[in-house]
Amino acid sequence: MKIGVSIKPILHVAEDPQEILEAIFVKEAGFDYVEVHTNDLNEIESFFLKLIKKSGIKFSVHCPHFYSNEKVNFCSDKKTDIQNADHWLKESIKYAKKLKSKNVVIHPDQAACSKKNSLKILETHIKNNLKLLTKNQKILIENMPGENYPLSTPHEFKEFLKKFKKQVAVCWDIGHEIVRFQKQQFTFPKILKNKIKEVHISGIVEKQGRFGDHAPLTKNKLKLKQALDSLKEINFKGPIIFEISTNNPLDILESKKEIDKSMIKS
Repeated sequence: MKIGVSIKPILHVAEDPQEILEAIFVKEAGFDYVEVHTNDLNEIESFFLKLIKKSGIKFSVHCPHFYSNEKVNFCSDKKTDIQNADHWLKESIKYAKKLKSKNVVIHPDQAACSKKNSLKILETHIKNNLKLLTKNQKILIENMPGENYPLSTPHEFKEFLKKFKKQVAVCWDIGHEIVRFQKQQFTFPKILKNKIKEVHISGIVEKQGRFGDHAPLTKNKLKLKQALDSLKEINFKGPIIFEISTNNPLDILESKKEIDKSMIKS
């Protein structure tokens, strides 16, 4: 398993890009992957990418979504939303080719239409753009944290993936699964097995009996060893990407130490 980090949640603390790069993203820190969001390519991030690329770190590309600065909804039936989503999927695939990224991740958001129609729209977006992928590239769909989303359970994914061949798979967000079911049972690997090609991980917090995610791994209630064991059981070899919101970049490094310790024990 390879360990990576998403740039997006910590860009706001990057007052000195060189300092952040040296502290977190260089190869010596032990990260193998960096996930970038297509719509956040400003001058600072471009600077990161040029330097990171020299280090040999690999990339995953995340499409913008409904909660990005650029609002994109891959499940909306509004004409303007459909055009916007198609544009950003094409841009993401194009950008992934530049970075030689194998994975393009889609976040399937809620829409005003029914789940059935939302899934049909998502299916159309994907099928219309599969021809743009290289032989080794895949579109990965991320599981969502609530039942109102079109894809939030492994069984929903299993049915949806029947519509495609090998170019479409799953990005398992561990925190999203826990928030969705309010349990730590790690059912996605058990059911979807080798359909999982990338993983998002973060610390889990509990407040008033409810779980939330995107915390550092040092201050959380995530059953980390069990989560990693569930991936080991399916012989998962892909990237595990930290999605941690923090004002302290050192939280990323400390989280890396936590996952390293758990991987040794697993």
